[in-house]
Amino acid sequence: MTTVVLKETGKTLQKSFEKIFKHFNYIPQGKVFIKPNFSARPPIIEGESTSHIFLQELSDFLIKKGASEVIIGHGALLGTVDVKTSFEKMIKDGGFSFLNKIPKVRIIDLDKIPRKKITYKNVNFLIPKILDEVDLYINLAKLKTHMETIVSFSLKNQMGLVSMMDRVAMHQTELEKRIAFLGKLVKPSLNIIDGITAMEGDGPHHGKTRKLGLVIYGDDMVKVDSMASFIIGVDFKSVEQISIAEKIGVGKYPSKEELKMAEKYIVKDFKLAKKNKKFGKNIYVWPTFACSRCISILNEYGKIVKRHPLENLKFVKKALIGSKKINIVIGKANKLRLPKGEKVIAIGLCTKEFSEKCGINNLNRCPPSVKEVIDYIKKELNS
Repeated sequence: MTTVVLKETGKTLQKSFEKIFKHFNYIPQGKVFIKPNFSARPPIIEGESTSHIFLQELSDFLIKKGASEVIIGHGALLGTVDVKTSFEKMIKDGGFSFLNKIPKVRIIDLDKIPRKKITYKNVNFLIPKILDEVDLYINLAKLKTHMETIVSFSLKNQMGLVSMMDRVAMHQTELEKRIAFLGKLVKPSLNIIDGITAMEGDGPHHGKTRKLGLVIYGDDMVKVDSMASFIIGVDFKSVEQISIAEKIGVGKYPSKEELKMAEKYIVKDFKLAKKNKKFGKNIYVWPTFACSRCISILNEYGKIVKRHPLENLKFVKKALIGSKKINIVIGKANKLRLPKGEKVIAIGLCTKEFSEKCGINNLNRCPPSVKEVIDYIKKELNS
């Protein structure tokens, strides 16, 4: 069996790791690379990022069992000129600085080390060369929902390996397919999905924490992600990045017997992400396939509206009073269909094709600044 599901509170992780490494016949030695899931955009939600305890316990276990060095690698979060989350800020604000104090553990900024180009079906990715230099690669994902890809598990977690511009390009063109292609090219030694504390609802950034007490381990990303989907009530064959990955040979779906064994872990009423985020009564934001840059800008605009409601009175009134629905669209929205007669405000270069089909204007910048977004939305609300 290539997937193992364990009940875990975080207090017996060392015993769990002992069991898992024995199961997969892994002996920690040499350099071990861990790709966690880091985020530090306020508000910081527990279920959004890799657990501090999980990372510390895993690092301690690997060193104790013979690894010469544990390298924890991540890139800075996508940002804009006026909304930035540097690597250093992400580590500090996310509470991960303590890792630098653990002997033989090193945190590295993947955006500052050499990369190499890899290609699958004419799609290129720039990945860190350090993956060729380590003895074990652990893909440490978080169990959470995603407004664009339904779930964010091991396949999706590998997006954090590629360059910033690759991440932007993936959101702009066939996101799920590119996630699957990356999985074809880069295969971790071990995948771990931390579901001790998960995120449900409007993940990956706006969901709610949910305690599940589960950890899923496996050497096959398709099987691991399928099992995690099954446990939270999602048809894994309907998750596009999983189904594409299975078709191109990244891994295999779980067998009926494996799913039967996982039934005892099924979580009831796990809330999935909606396709839009509602503000007040009338304003709906559609992220479609937007990268974090436009999402961060709209988050910042929302904070400004809350801090200065009188200066943004038109927006507040439109959100709370009346019955006219207003849609704010970001990202590659080509497949989005909205009812005729509803107001649509399109933000960012990715919405250009969508805007042309709908016969509307768009803020044709990639990425726009917060001020440009504020001015544009005010203009559109007055039109």
